[in-house]
Amino acid sequence: MAATPETPTSARRSRWRLAAQVTGLLGVFAIAILAVVYAEVLRDRLAGAGYAAVFLLTAIGAATLILPAPAAVSVGAFAAALDNIWAVGLVGATGQMVGELGGYYIGWTGKGALGHIKGYDRIRAWMERYGVLTLFVMAAIPNPFFDIAGMIAGATRIGLVRFVLASWPGLVIKNLAFAWAGVAGLQLLGWLTH
Repeated sequence: MAATPETPTSARRSRWRLAAQVTGLLGVFAIAILAVVYAEVLRDRLAGAGYAAVFLLTAIGAATLILPAPAAVSVGAFAAALDNIWAVGLVGATGQMVGELGGYYIGWTGKGALGHIKGYDRIRAWMERYGVLTLFVMAAIPNPFFDIAGMIAGATRIGLVRFVLASWPGLVIKNLAFAWAGVAGLQLLGWLTH
């Protein structure tokens, strides 16, 4: 079957989506670099603002499929800047959990057909067979499919409390690893430059 040609409207939407993705990615990297450069200011004067920034960056990044905001970069940079792996990891996980509620809600309301999404059938089979363990593992491992798992959890009516209790601990593990990697990377960079 021949592919349908792209209409001018869909081509324009694709270009805007790509521009939004690139802009968002550059913005997250810029914020992460500024967090490292101004680490002392963040630690001394704006510590609360630094944690708020981590929460917002991770919540926004998890809430949207269009704008990829790499949690690893923002959590790692802010952990290095604020010098607190545990707090940044926990705040980042909480922000991501809040952002993931959007995908859960989309699945729960049944808006949009999820079946056409790549990986849907496999993740749904895992969810049916292993339940909340699937959510925990997918949340703990950096991968782009956790959004799909959240939508499937909503669509299959896994309760909201079960969704949060299964996902948040996995997100904590992942974000603590990102935070640790950010601090270790900055220390390694310091060691290599001295």
